[in-house]
Amino acid sequence: MNKKRTIIGGIVVVIALAGGYGWYQFNRTVQGLADVRADFSVNATDLIKEFVSSEDAANKKYMNKILSVKGMVKNVESAQSTIVLGDTSDMSGVRCVIDSTANSTIGSLQKGAVITIKGAITGFNKDETGLLGSDVQLNRCVIAN
Repeated sequence: MNKKRTIIGGIVVVIALAGGYGWYQFNRTVQGLADVRADFSVNATDLIKEFVSSEDAANKKYMNKILSVKGMVKNVESAQSTIVLGDTSDMSGVRCVIDSTANSTIGSLQKGAVITIKGAITGFNKDETGLLGSDVQLNRCVIAN
C-alpha cells in the first residue's frame, strides 16, 4: 500500500511538472530587439553584395545573428509591415519585416530617407534569372535610434 502511494505520488508530480513546463512554453513570447546589442553593423548595399558574391560565406557569418543595417528606404509596404532598404538603382534589397511592437513607426517613413534597422537575419532569396533582384531577409525588425 505504501509503495503504491509513492508511485502514484511520483506520477502526479511528473505530470504537474510537465504541465507547468507546457504552460510556460505555450505563453512564452519572442524577445524584442529594441534593447539587444547587434552582432554586426553593416551598410545595406554592402550586405547585399556580400550575399551575392558568396552566399555560403555570408550565411556562415550572418545567419541567425542580430544585424544593424543602415540604408536608404526603397519602399515601404505598410500592409505587410515591411521596409525595403537598398540602392534605388538596383533591384536587390534588404527586406525588413517590422516587429508588431514597432509597427506604428512605418507610416512616417519616406522613400529616400536613410535609416538604421536592427533585426534578426533569416535568409537570402537569390535571383537566378537576374531580372528581379536578390533579397536579404530580416525579421523582428525595429528602427534603431
